[in-house]
Amino acid sequence: MSSINAIFAVTNQGGIGFNGSLPWPHNSEDLKWFKEHTDGQIVVMGRRTWDDPKMPKPLPGRLNFVFTNHFINMPTVYCVSGDYRKQILKIQAEFPKRDIFILGGKELIEQTKPLVDNLYLTHMKNTYKIDTSIDLRTYLRGFRIMSSTPTDNCTFVVYKNESPFTI
Repeated sequence: MSSINAIFAVTNQGGIGFNGSLPWPHNSEDLKWFKEHTDGQIVVMGRRTWDDPKMPKPLPGRLNFVFTNHFINMPTVYCVSGDYRKQILKIQAEFPKRDIFILGGKELIEQTKPLVDNLYLTHMKNTYKIDTSIDLRTYLRGFRIMSSTPTDNCTFVVYKNESPFTI
């Protein structure tokens, strides 16, 4: 069975957004990391993440699932609605050979935490103006660091959920 993962970036304060987009400028290291992990897989996001003006639509080389009540008429884009956890488990059952990556936003990240097997988290090194954040300390409870790779602009950390949700 495929794994369910979360992949996103945060500031030291848990910031994940500003004005409907990422709070930091273009970061090629982070985008490369993101692509390496999600290419050929399934990405799941909320409508506001989909609406980010900086996000390519659809994300190429991936099946894109968007939680929305509106139809999006694009190839490789699937619209889903309802309970986040139930829908993600349905996606996993339908595509058992592809890993799932939950991208955001805040509500989707927080509510699907019990399903997450692995967390691919980019810790941004600088301070940025934010208007959307998660409580990183609370979110990371139950996760164990598997690897950490520092770069000039950020640190890539892979976490394993030590208490994942079971059916």
